[in-house]
Amino acid sequence: MYEMERLRDELTHLFRARMTEAGEPVENVKEYLGNIDFHALTQAVRDKARTVYAYTTQGQHEKSFNYRGEELFHQRATLLYEEMDQSTAEIAVTTRTLELWLLEDMSMVAVACIAVDYEDGGYVTEYRVLKGDAAESEMCLDLEELAQALEELCWPCYEQEQPVYEL
Repeated sequence: MYEMERLRDELTHLFRARMTEAGEPVENVKEYLGNIDFHALTQAVRDKARTVYAYTTQGQHEKSFNYRGEELFHQRATLLYEEMDQSTAEIAVTTRTLELWLLEDMSMVAVACIAVDYEDGGYVTEYRVLKGDAAESEMCLDLEELAQALEELCWPCYEQEQPVYEL
């Protein structure tokens, strides 16, 4: 499932779609993706993949009520990018973020996440909902930030801090 060429194609499609939307020449996609080592990136996203649930609760205190709802994607996924949409900080910190996830089949989806964090991770609850195709989502993707995040994902591979996977 983890195919380097498919990952490159998906990211190129996303960057081109967003650049076209912004009125940038699509030829500039190499400025963003040209420095990315896609072999290392594929290794990294495979290592960081996890099961994502539509609803979770997680507490750090003894006998916290920890819960996992339905699987959101029905396959593992890796978080590539997150942007803050709204936030409040009262007794608990409540945020709405928009997330970009890479699924095991190398497709990308946008997700909205509402999180409530009480006592700095003492008890966290998160609700996620699919927002659809990443290239057409409401996310205000900062392509430069995304490219930098992708490059940073490669570092554990370079530093041999993660397993090596057969791709």
